[in-house]
Amino acid sequence: MASTRSLQDLAFKRTRNRLIQIQVGLVSIAALVSMLLKSNDFALAVLYGGSASIVGTLVSAWRLKIAADEAKQNPTYSVGEFYKSAFLRFVVVIALLAIGFAGLKLNGLGILVGFIAAQAGFIFSRPLRARA
Repeated sequence: MASTRSLQDLAFKRTRNRLIQIQVGLVSIAALVSMLLKSNDFALAVLYGGSASIVGTLVSAWRLKIAADEAKQNPTYSVGEFYKSAFLRFVVVIALLAIGFAGLKLNGLGILVGFIAAQAGFIFSRPLRARA
């Protein structure tokens, strides 16, 4: 049982890390292209939007790990944890985007380009199998 658990943890960590690496790569490419074609301010907005998405991914991964651990002990309670994970990610991302738009007054289109570039990472990532 402990061996299975450690393999699950390893698979979760590898999948999470792969997703983050892909998101960082896509946002970096988008920022570089933006810097070459637009301006440094636009590229900064792209980086901010991508970072907001990546932070959302990290928050979601953190909460999903808690939910998965909780599912072992109380499956009914873990369903609530999954919903809490989605809600918390939504709140964090909306707050970060609002700060970028209203608080920092970054270029709105740039923020959206970065956010979309990072979200595209979900399309290109796939779960990896754990290898002992």
